[in-house]
Amino acid sequence: MKRTTVYDYWREFKTQRKPEFVKQQGGKRNQELVFELGLIFPNNRWATKTYVKDSLGRNMEAIIENDKFRIKEMIPYWEEELIYDFNSKKRIRYHEMMKHILPITEITQIFTLNNKLFIQIENDVRLFGNKNISDAERLFEIVKQDLLKRKKGNFIFVKDITTHQRRLLYEMLESKGYKRSELFRHYSY
Repeated sequence: MKRTTVYDYWREFKTQRKPEFVKQQGGKRNQELVFELGLIFPNNRWATKTYVKDSLGRNMEAIIENDKFRIKEMIPYWEEELIYDFNSKKRIRYHEMMKHILPITEITQIFTLNNKLFIQIENDVRLFGNKNISDAERLFEIVKQDLLKRKKGNFIFVKDITTHQRRLLYEMLESKGYKRSELFRHYSY
């Protein structure tokens, strides 16, 4: 690539906004993810050193093993977490899920069950799946804050569900066509 093209991409990455629902865990061992983008240039004798902060807040020199190149600049980067939509059988992004939620004008209940987020309008239920329980809780809180920020007052947020309520939910969702084994799952890696 030409240098001007690289700079155009770099400016675009620097000005991107962080998505609402960011991927926090991933990989084979489901470890915590930290993404960074680096601008790499050929090394010369006039180049200044670049420093980055580590997890403890210390300034560390950004080094490449090869002496022919240097890191000119580092910026944080992120990857958006995808949400499984059980109705369309596809993975969607957070803003696409909100396009389904925002037009709702009736009284709606939003709750989590295992690793799933449910949006219930009377007897109609819409189901969104996550990778694990903590992601479902995090998505629940993000949706809650987003709807409260937009002053949408027709949503009821239910955090805890008792065993009896859970049993009734399983029966109702089974009658809607969802498999009980699918509802019992806590993880979907």
